[in-house]
Amino acid sequence: MVDAVLIDIDGTLMDSNPLHTLAWLRAFRRLGREVEANTVLHLMGMGGDQLAPTVLGEEAEEESARAKELWTEEFSEKGLVEHVEPLPGAADLLRALKERGIPTALASSGEQQDIEHYVELLGGREMFTELVSSADVEQTKPAPDIFAVAVERLGKPASAVVIGDTVFDIEAARKLGIPCVGVLTGGLERSTLVDAGAIAVYTDAADVVAHLDAILGVEAAQAAAD
Repeated sequence: MVDAVLIDIDGTLMDSNPLHTLAWLRAFRRLGREVEANTVLHLMGMGGDQLAPTVLGEEAEEESARAKELWTEEFSEKGLVEHVEPLPGAADLLRALKERGIPTALASSGEQQDIEHYVELLGGREMFTELVSSADVEQTKPAPDIFAVAVERLGKPASAVVIGDTVFDIEAARKLGIPCVGVLTGGLERSTLVDAGAIAVYTDAADVVAHLDAILGVEAAQAAAD
């Protein structure tokens, strides 16, 4: 049975990926760079420290740093973040985990101030055992640092599962030997998540709730006990 859950927030619990994409497109445009929306959408899940160099090139350090500043300005300071809403079943999933007594860490590449805003929309700080953001690590996903910090703060549980919406959640989890369950609310196709290594893929958080006992291994544990 799973002892802890590490859960992503952007595209998993909050419908933020389209607005993040818009903010990045505006940031790149302000630098004189025209980037395809689909290119940025498929990089959702990376933090700004990873996404900007991936688009602009590793050698463009100053331009990448400026792009991240402009993205923060477009998304957070100009108010796009205020239009982000919880995805279907997001709050229900957190309540279901809390009712089952499963330690749950929010583990996101996002900015701390945005995450704090989202947490309030999802029911408050008490819905999570731990919060881990880009402020807590040197490298965001697909580096495993965020999940590693979450595992450490949860007391190194014997077993855990990640719930996320991107290939970068899956990749980061795999580097630590943690299985990842995917959801389709981030905009990627089921086959993309499966090919990346997701152990199962569900439509959204509500669908995860419907299958939660199976995901956590509760059903298997009960069958073994019988």
